Amino acid sequence: MNRAGYLKQLETDLARWAANGWIGTEGLAKIRAEIGEAPSGWSRLPALFAGIGTICLALAVAAFVAANWEVIPRAVKLVGIAALLLAAHGFAAAMAARGLRAVADLATMFATLVFVCGLALVGQIYHLPSDWPGGALLVACGALAAAWLCGSRASLVAAAVASLAWLWWIGDPPRPTWAQVAIALALLLACLLHVARMTSFAGRWSVLLLFAGIYGWLFAAWLDTNYLLSSSDMEFSILPMGTAFGALLAVWGYVLSGAEHGAAEHGAAEHLVAGRRADLVALAQSATGFGVLVLVGTVVLTLVIGFTETASAEVATEIPHVWPLHLTLAVMLAGLVWQGVSSPESRPLRTVAAAAVLAAASPFVLIFLPGDTVLLAALTLAALVAVSAAGSVASLSAWSFAGNFGLAVALLFLLYETVGSLLGQSVFFFVAGLLLVAVAIVSARRLRKRAAATGEGGR
Repeated sequence: MNRAGYLKQLETDLARWAANGWIGTEGLAKIRAEIGEAPSGWSRLPALFAGIGTICLALAVAAFVAANWEVIPRAVKLVGIAALLLAAHGFAAAMAARGLRAVADLATMFATLVFVCGLALVGQIYHLPSDWPGGALLVACGALAAAWLCGSRASLVAAAVASLAWLWWIGDPPRPTWAQVAIALALLLACLLHVARMTSFAGRWSVLLLFAGIYGWLFAAWLDTNYLLSSSDMEFSILPMGTAFGALLAVWGYVLSGAEHGAAEHGAAEHLVAGRRADLVALAQSATGFGVLVLVGTVVLTLVIGFTETASAEVATEIPHVWPLHLTLAVMLAGLVWQGVSSPESRPLRTVAAAAVLAAASPFVLIFLPGDTVLLAALTLAALVAVSAAGSVASLSAWSFAGNFGLAVALLFLLYETVGSLLGQSVFFFVAGLLLVAVAIVSARRLRKRAAATGEGGR
């Protein structure tokens, strides 16, 4: 069930509890007010335009100062930055006190951007030593402070982006110290807790990108410390990591979205925290969407590399010793087992499990059976069809989109590699087009039937 359906069911339950006297008028009004704070659909457009406008205003201030750098005295520059920061935060506090959370969030974001520009200006004024990683880390800490102290969703996005920039600058070569690992995990935890407390689409995906960045950074550091990353077969050790990480997020996002939704369906006491449950469900759904995009992208990349390069025997010898990869796969399989034990009759689970396992296995064909392009192509297509089928059966739109798109790309690539004549291409396109249209029609019908059944069950 999507967020709209969940909120509709919640409204029905609230009305029933109010009629039975389980919830007072004041509590009912408070819950409805909290639910109403989450915009959806076209109502997000004004906030989007306002956010872009706020970024433009901050850039205008920075450009104005840069254009008049020699004219504006040093003291005026420093006082102006401090005044803008205080004014923006003061305006944000005033708007928050009046209940205008969106306006307060935009003002806090403006203050965060001014803070970033101010750091650059102070560095130029006093000729501070160039330290891009240190500057990015300072920006991340300042943005996180604004996000937590002011309850700003936009500042959280800035913090996640700055954290990724910090990782990028210290990750070449990827040799982190224990202090850097601790800082990275602390930044991720702070961002994750904030987005679970005050969710937003941009915030969820920014945090997931940060999680992926930290995972890749640590994995690359482990490979570099040992043996594989510096070799000519680097991509053959990275591909299994990509599919494993994507499968991990896709599976656990699917499992946790169902678990959180189910936990929110047991009585009035649970529904009193329905807003928080909905936020966690949204985070889990974003995780499964993000994970399946990584999974499908890596599977398609595996197919392309399999037709253009061949893994050496050294990779097949060393891969069994890469324990971070095995740990990731084990955690992914643990999610499937847990969901299977809790819901043994779940038909979507079987399809989801087949998609995750087939996709995660494709790089191992490339490594342990180098040159067997027929088997690689067959397994790749089977994995992509399974992802698309899982999206249809489990009503996961992100899975359906990713699977269908990946299947189209894989078919086009196979066409380029295997079919030579124009007549052969014509036949291939015709057959592939018919198959894809048939899959789309069947998927659409299944989704409509499932939505109709869910609606009848809700009534």
